[in-house]
Amino acid sequence: MSDETTLREYLRKATSALQEQRRKVEELSDRLAKAEQSRRHDPVAVIGMGCRWPGGIDTPDELWRALVEERDCLSPFPTDRGWDVADLYDPEPGVSGRCSVREGGFLPGAASFDAEFFGYTPEEAAGTDPQQRLLLETAWEAVESAGIDPSTLAGSATGVFVGLTPQGYAGSGGGRERPQEGTDHLAVGTLPSAASGRIAYVLGLHGPALTVDTACSSSLSALHLARRSLLSGECALALAAGVTVMAVPDVFLEHSRFSALARDGRTKPFSARADGGNWAEGVGVLLLERLSDAERLGHPVLALVRGSAVGQNGISNGLAVPNGPGQRRVMMSALADAGLPGTDVDYVEAHGTGTPLGDAMEAEAMLAVYGRERRPGRPLLFGSIKSNLGHPQSAAGMAGVMKAVLALGHGTVPATLNCVPSLETVERSAGVLQPVPTALPWPRTGRPERAAVTALGAGGTNGHVVLERPARPPWERPAPARVRPLPWLLSAKDPAALRGQAHKLLAHLDAHPARWSDADIAYSLAVTRSAFAHRAALVGADRGQYLAGLRALADGEPSPWVRSGLARTGRTALVCTGPAATALPSHGRLPWEWTAFRDAVADLDEALTPYAGGRSLTELLDTAEARATDEDASLAGFAVVVAHACLWRACGVRPTTVIGEGRAGGWAAAHLRGDRTLEAALAGLTGGGEPPVEPSPARTDHATGTGRATGSGPATIALPVAPDAQSPSFACQLGAAFVSGIRLDREAAFGGPDVRRVPLPTYAFAGAHHWWLPPAAPDPEQR
Repeated sequence: MSDETTLREYLRKATSALQEQRRKVEELSDRLAKAEQSRRHDPVAVIGMGCRWPGGIDTPDELWRALVEERDCLSPFPTDRGWDVADLYDPEPGVSGRCSVREGGFLPGAASFDAEFFGYTPEEAAGTDPQQRLLLETAWEAVESAGIDPSTLAGSATGVFVGLTPQGYAGSGGGRERPQEGTDHLAVGTLPSAASGRIAYVLGLHGPALTVDTACSSSLSALHLARRSLLSGECALALAAGVTVMAVPDVFLEHSRFSALARDGRTKPFSARADGGNWAEGVGVLLLERLSDAERLGHPVLALVRGSAVGQNGISNGLAVPNGPGQRRVMMSALADAGLPGTDVDYVEAHGTGTPLGDAMEAEAMLAVYGRERRPGRPLLFGSIKSNLGHPQSAAGMAGVMKAVLALGHGTVPATLNCVPSLETVERSAGVLQPVPTALPWPRTGRPERAAVTALGAGGTNGHVVLERPARPPWERPAPARVRPLPWLLSAKDPAALRGQAHKLLAHLDAHPARWSDADIAYSLAVTRSAFAHRAALVGADRGQYLAGLRALADGEPSPWVRSGLARTGRTALVCTGPAATALPSHGRLPWEWTAFRDAVADLDEALTPYAGGRSLTELLDTAEARATDEDASLAGFAVVVAHACLWRACGVRPTTVIGEGRAGGWAAAHLRGDRTLEAALAGLTGGGEPPVEPSPARTDHATGTGRATGSGPATIALPVAPDAQSPSFACQLGAAFVSGIRLDREAAFGGPDVRRVPLPTYAFAGAHHWWLPPAAPDPEQR
């Protein structure tokens, strides 16, 4: 009976435990389901952008200036791609092998690429489609523009989604003869799938990498896939991109043959004068993240992608013919995905290619979807960036998205060029559809401002996205509090690029002279940019000294505000030099503004007081009179060295060895190495004993010196622990340590509640010409 009772009790407890575990599993399942539901309804944020557009536009800010200035960005046919420009033109449309226009929306730097930055040989660079090369640079810029160091993404679940159509580079299309050399590079260099894979490879990304070709809707298709991947949890960050670089003039020749190009080469969106479009190039890259993650991580939110859709026309009047029902369906799907009625959208950045049939169908679709139930005085504003750039083909949707993001952020709807007089559909809309021939303030409605973007593909695949202005500006902050002085850190892969970095930062600060504090700039330079071998650190007491140092660095001139050099790798030695009484830094020169230094002094204070005749350490450091004796000076020097060492450790410095120089420095080094306790080191210092000796490294290069090495063996970078004449402040020492190559925890050293990330210019890529040209025809006279 006793065994039966025990068994019953055991079964009762086991059943109770199982029930408790089941309850916990059900609770966890409910939480996971709610988290999944929340994630799927979490808006996707645009947190970074990089671009290249016609007219020399290479930043989003420059794109906005072009839109505000109503620039026509078309230019003559390029002469650096092997095109027979003189023989291409014929003013009469329909002539086979000739083009009826002489201009297009061309990228002036399409043949340029910073091969050295990405580790390419000149042969590999020339054997890589310029579409892939420009994607690499703009993807890097998009990440940097979000305040993220691209090197920190290695190993992350970041996805890459690229919209791209092959453009016949190096004979990869149209049956042209391929070059005889470099075919190993061309085999991958002209492969569309390598466009996304190359970005993932260079940055070390582990998320999905897809290249999608839906013709002129390719970039919106890529954006749609990127958004869905983020919402499903497949990736945490996503790069969505579109690119077009015309390696051959075929698209001009073909559309000129059947008279589809505008006679003056200018796109006239939704105009009664529309007579065809014109072709363009471009690259646009967005960095996307779920809104909750962006807010948690402090990333800038430029806009929200509230909804997106991609859909096919299906059976229609022709595979490449615009289709009204298909356009209406994709618009309605995107609105349904966003959970919004059409009346909640203020502006549509339309496809608007300037063809009479295509624009009329698109206007009818907008009228049907967005024109219903609009209140009087609240028309749907619409326009097309193709009036500025031409038609960027696979990058067209991305151009429209960037325009819409910038317009939402600036609260202005830019003008659409060449759009008057309006076509018949717009005229009979009774004011429901309103083109924007002159820039307008964004409508104020009392709800979030929203825009939509359309892209239509020649194969029948259409895309539509709905964007929303974020509740808070991405970079604004309260007036800066008083913060500790910090060096401005710059780095690059070569000296010319380092000077370029200085030039770009100067121009940026000239455009925004008083928007951010010196400490904000220092923090952002330190934590949002990769650290390359060629380095510079600028230290100043005010903005004027920082700018003077920047100008000197940009011009390659020496300056007392600049320390520059080539970072080295090696062991780090902490050199504890106990300063003489006359060389001890004054109270005002000590880094009291650093919490780690103040905490170290507070920790030392109690231990040192008995050896200082009852005086506190703060008193010893306060005035020279308080250090009247050599013993007092030694105690003060010991404390300065130890407190500075604690500060260096708080900045992430982990020395290989600690070296002492002088009695105070020797005993401080013995304590810091762990050879002596603090009490034992103080007793030895005040008792007149000699400190234990630590063998010096074979070669020592001082971080704040000239960097010369002596002896043999691996170099050791020696870091002084205390201000000296060459580096009179800890900010100077911190900058010198960065330049020398000492590994710092830059977030710990530069971060804190009193600083935040601010927008900065991206890397100064140095492009050289790389382009495969067709083999030259043999000279008949030399045969």
